[in-house]
Amino acid sequence: MAVPVQDLRQLLDSAEPGAALVHVEGRYVVAGSAELDTPELRGALSVVTREELLERAGGQPVAERDLEEIAAALAAAVDNRGG
Repeated sequence: MAVPVQDLRQLLDSAEPGAALVHVEGRYVVAGSAELDTPELRGALSVVTREELLERAGGQPVAERDLEEIAAALAAAVDNRGG
C-alpha cells in the first residue's frame, strides 16, 4: 500500500512526543506516543518514527524527492509485513 508523501510531511511537522506514522485498518495515521495506546490505534503497524524519518532523509530540510523515495521504500516494507 502506497505511503502518501503528505503523511510523511505531516510526520515531520508533528510536535507530538514520539510521533510515528502507523498503518491501521487500511490507512496511515500520524500519532504521538500517547495516542498509540488508545483503543483506536491498538495493534497498529508502526511504519516509521519522526526520528527514523529524519535519519533516512539525512536531517532537515527534507527535499520532496527524498520523501518520495522514502515513501516508496516504506510502502515496500509495509507490503512485505502484510500491512
